[in-house]
Amino acid sequence: MYGEALAKPPTILLVGDYMWPWYQEACARALEILGCRVIRFGWFSDFWRWIPERAEPVYCSVYQRAQYRYQFGPTVWRINRRLLRIATQFKPDLVWFYNVTLISPAIVKKLRALLPDAIFCQYCNDNPFSPLARPELWRHFIKSIPYFDIHFTYRHSNIADYYRLGAHNVELLRSYFVPHEDYPAPEQEIPDQFKCDVVFAGHYEDDGRVEYLNAICRAGFNLNLFGSGWQDALKRFELEPFLRSKYPISPVFGADYRYAICGAKVALCFFSTLNCDTYTRRNFQIPAMRVAMLSEYTDDMASLFRPDFEACYFRTPEEMLEQLSRLLRNADFRNEIAVAGYNRVYADNHSVVGRMETWLNQIAKIRKRFVSKDLLCSPG
Repeated sequence: MYGEALAKPPTILLVGDYMWPWYQEACARALEILGCRVIRFGWFSDFWRWIPERAEPVYCSVYQRAQYRYQFGPTVWRINRRLLRIATQFKPDLVWFYNVTLISPAIVKKLRALLPDAIFCQYCNDNPFSPLARPELWRHFIKSIPYFDIHFTYRHSNIADYYRLGAHNVELLRSYFVPHEDYPAPEQEIPDQFKCDVVFAGHYEDDGRVEYLNAICRAGFNLNLFGSGWQDALKRFELEPFLRSKYPISPVFGADYRYAICGAKVALCFFSTLNCDTYTRRNFQIPAMRVAMLSEYTDDMASLFRPDFEACYFRTPEEMLEQLSRLLRNADFRNEIAVAGYNRVYADNHSVVGRMETWLNQIAKIRKRFVSKDLLCSPG
C-alpha cells in the first residue's frame, strides 16, 4: 500500500486551520484508516468561534480578524512557536501543509532544519495563482514553494505555476467525496423543504451563474438554492421573482447538505472562474449520493464522467434547459445517469480514502527518488 520507499505506515504532521471537516480532518481520518499515525496541528480556536444558528464561524474579535488577514501579530507568532514545538516533540516522517497561508517561509526553513529526514509537502484546493487572488493572503504560501519537496495541486493548470516559482516536484491531487457524509438519503427521510426539481448548493460568483438560475426560474422549474455570498447577487442583478423569494440564502452542511442534494431530482454544478476550475468537489459528491448531475462542460469533466451516460453537461443556458427538461421528463434516463455516476465514483476510487492511497503512493515514489538521487530540498 505504501510502496517500496514507505515500507511502514508513516507518522504525518497535518497542518491547517481545521475549520471545515471535509478538508484536513477528512484526510486525517482517511490516513488513519490506512494505518498512518496522524498528528493534527491547527489554529481554528485561535481565531474563530461558532455561534448558534450561524452556518459559518465568526472571528473571536476584530483584532483576531486583523491578525489573520495580515498574518502578523502575537497570535500568529504563538502558533508558529507551537508548530516548532510539536514538530520537535513528534518528529514526523511527513509534514503536510493543507491550505496553509499563515506559516511564514522562515518557519518552514526552521522546520526543515529540525526534521532533516522528513518529507515536506504542500496542497491547496484554492488557486493562489489566479489573477483575482489576494496577494496579501498568499504571500507566505508563494514564497514557501521552494522549501517543499513536493506540491500537490487541485487543478492541471497550476502545475506549471508551481514549477515556475521554484517547485521541485508537482503532482495532481483531485478533490474527493467522504463516504460517511456523501451517500444516498432515503426519500422518506428527506424533509419536504429540500424536495425540488433542481438544486444548486454552492457559493455565488459573478460569472454568469445568476443568468442560468434566472433561466431555470423563467422556465417554471422548482429550484432550490443554497450557499454563501448570494446577498451580493441582490445588489448586482435583477432576479426573477421566484429566485428572489429564496432569500435569505445560506449554506447547508452535514445532513442538511445531503438532504439538499438528495431531495432534488437533478443537481447542478458550476465552476469557479476565480479559481479557473475545470471540476469541483461537488462533481464527486453528487454522484456519490446517487443523484443525476447536470454540470458545466469541460474536457476534464468529460474524461471523468461520460457525457449522457454518467453525467449530463451544458455549455449555454439554452443547452442547460434542454438537458434539464430531458432529465425531468424521463425518470428512467435520470435514474440511469444517477446510478452510472454512482458506480463511476466508486469504480475510480474517488473517495477520500482512495485519494489518500494515491497521495501515499505518490509520496512513496518521491521518497524512492530522494533515496536514489538525493533530491531532498536543502533546509536552507
